[in-house]
Amino acid sequence: MRIMLGTKIKELRKRDGRTQDDLATALGITNQAVSRWEANKAYPDMEMIPAIANYFHVSIDELFGYNNDRESTLSRYIEKANRLLEPGFKPDKKQLKNHEQFLREALSEFPNEWHLQERLATILWITTSVDKRKKDDTATLKEAAELFEQAYQNSDDAHMKERIHSSLIGVLGTLRDYQKIKEIAGQSSSLSSCRELVRTVLLHDSNYDRYVSEAFLALLHQLADVLNMNFEHFATTNNPEIYLSLVMLYKSAFGDGNYGWFNSDICLLYLNAARICNRNKDYEQAISCFEKAHDHGDCFTEAAKEPIKRPTSAGISNATELPSRFVYINEETFKQYIGLFAEEVVSKLRSDSKFAAIF
Repeated sequence: MRIMLGTKIKELRKRDGRTQDDLATALGITNQAVSRWEANKAYPDMEMIPAIANYFHVSIDELFGYNNDRESTLSRYIEKANRLLEPGFKPDKKQLKNHEQFLREALSEFPNEWHLQERLATILWITTSVDKRKKDDTATLKEAAELFEQAYQNSDDAHMKERIHSSLIGVLGTLRDYQKIKEIAGQSSSLSSCRELVRTVLLHDSNYDRYVSEAFLALLHQLADVLNMNFEHFATTNNPEIYLSLVMLYKSAFGDGNYGWFNSDICLLYLNAARICNRNKDYEQAISCFEKAHDHGDCFTEAAKEPIKRPTSAGISNATELPSRFVYINEETFKQYIGLFAEEVVSKLRSDSKFAAIF
């Protein structure tokens, strides 16, 4: 590839408002020499390169256009990486493999770029949940955890650091690396001193209403997470109301029924309520909860085709910073749950064409 050094010299000279005579005088050469450089008909002697770079206050790499090319390449990589998991993305083994290959190649060129580290870690994590043929995903999950840690250290984006931290904890939970999770917990603030709750005391701040809305939604989402991720603990009560009461709170908060991505939380709450009803042999209620879960799953799939949107219900419509991690709901979710139900429930659901894709 031909090096257009003269074009870069001309660009820098015009940037600084200098003439060819100015540059020639500073370097102790003729005006004609500078003219030939800028026409790319000749090149400066190598020993003159540092002096030219110093004259324009740029590095030698930048003088040769290397930095600009590298930054442009990195920008393209990041832009493509961000599109890999855009709303509506449906995990597919072949597609995930292609994404992984692209990100590994990009990281080989930019090994400390946190955007690429976070994307690859996420792709690897998703791969372990999609490719059920693998008997042991430990190595893949450990690599994902390591990449999340690196991304967390390298990122300068406070909001993304929170998301990365949350993802790291999720992977460590899957790995059952409880010691590492305890270490992270020991370094974390208590719930009462988290940002969302602390901001709710700013009564006279112009953003007070927004802060209260965001705190409420964050707590609601986290409570749903705790219930859904720790089913066996809460199932010992044999009472589905612990899940259904939270559903009612969601319904009260989202008065207009426009739950958006929060349909994911409600879907899982209904599914776990259905499991408890099934254990109690209340099959009619189990079927009812399963049907409602499926409805909210469909709503989530539709909502997830676009980026998460602000709620539209009174009392929470001021929220702009919303939870970023939701469980992706699709038919595979229901296929995993259906095997947990008694035949009385399964046969009833199987007879309904609405659930044909599950069976």
